[in-house]
Amino acid sequence: MTTSTSENRNPDEPAGATQAPVFFAMTDVLRYSATAKDARFPLTELFFESEKGLLRFVALDVGGWFDRREVIVSTRLMGDPDESTREWPVEISPDAIKDAPEWSDPKVLDQVAFAAIQPSILVGPLGGHFSGLPAVDRRGSQDVPERPGNLKVDGLERLNDWVGLPVFGQTGEVGTLIDFLFEPETGHLSHLVIDTGGFFSARQMVVPYDLLRHLAKGGTHVVVNVTEKQLAEAPPLEKFDMLNRSWVDTLRAYYQLTPRL
Repeated sequence: MTTSTSENRNPDEPAGATQAPVFFAMTDVLRYSATAKDARFPLTELFFESEKGLLRFVALDVGGWFDRREVIVSTRLMGDPDESTREWPVEISPDAIKDAPEWSDPKVLDQVAFAAIQPSILVGPLGGHFSGLPAVDRRGSQDVPERPGNLKVDGLERLNDWVGLPVFGQTGEVGTLIDFLFEPETGHLSHLVIDTGGFFSARQMVVPYDLLRHLAKGGTHVVVNVTEKQLAEAPPLEKFDMLNRSWVDTLRAYYQLTPRL
C-alpha cells in the first residue's frame, strides 16, 4: 500500500507537478528512513494513542549494522514524509536523536535479565521499557520540557501489535486489519484498512477511524462498529490513489458520519 494524493491542485503549480500526499499508510511509512542532516535511521515501530487516534512517537534504530539500539522520538519533532525519497525528516540533530531515551522490545529479551540493568528501568503497561533512565514522577512531569524522546510513550499502542489481527464487527468477524492511514500534518489516524477476503478473494476496505471501538482484552482482535453487509456495500476503492478528500466525505456520509474539518 502506498500514499494517496488530493485531487485539489494548486492552480499556480504546473500541470505535471507532483502533489503532496494527503494520507500515508503506516505500514509503508515504517519502511521509510528517518533523516537528520546526512544521517539516516531505520524506523522500527510507531506508537499511537488509540482513544484519540493520534500518532505520537516513532522508534528509530541508531545502533548501526552490528549494534541494534532503538530510541524513541516524538512525532512533533518529525517533518513531512517524502514519498519520492521514502524519507521522514527529523527536525533535530543526529546527536540529539542518539541521545533520546532508549527503547527495546521485551518480546526478544529474557525478562529475568531486566533486573540486572542499572540504573532503573521504566516498564510501561504494554511491556515497552526504557533502559538507562532514572525513575520518573509522572504527577510532577507536566512542567518538564519535552525532550526528543518523551517518556510518556508507555501506555500507547504499537502498530505491530495491531496489524494482522482479526477484525470483529456487530455481526461477527469481518476481516483482518492490515493497515492504518494517517495525516502527517495533524498526526491523526484517519482510516483502518481491512482485508475482507481470503487468499484468492482479497478485498481491501477503507473504514473511517471513528468506527474503531477498541482492542479486545488480551490483544486477540479488533472491534469496529460496522456490519459485514455495510462493508460489502461500502463505496469501492479500486486504487489507493483515489483516496482524496472528496472520496473521504462520500465514505463518511455512507457510514452516517459528519464530514471531517
